[in-house]
Amino acid sequence: MALKKKKEQAPVYRVFATREYGEGEDTKTFWLRVGTAFVHEKSIQVLLDAVPLNGKLVILLEEAQEEEEEELQIPKRRR
Repeated sequence: MALKKKKEQAPVYRVFATREYGEGEDTKTFWLRVGTAFVHEKSIQVLLDAVPLNGKLVILLEEAQEEEEEELQIPKRRR
């Protein structure tokens, strides 16, 4: 019996709500992870644990996590 190759895992995305605080040059953005998104053949499934108050979501690729967390100053999630 031939072994089936494991399908390549679809990319996983992290979903964030952002909120800006302060004014002018002192403006800072707070990033809150509110869910996860998965790409399927013809759709994208977004699973939210919370809904953003401003209606804005930012979706980042999971693989690029370390680089973007440094750039965006996203605090590492405790497990």
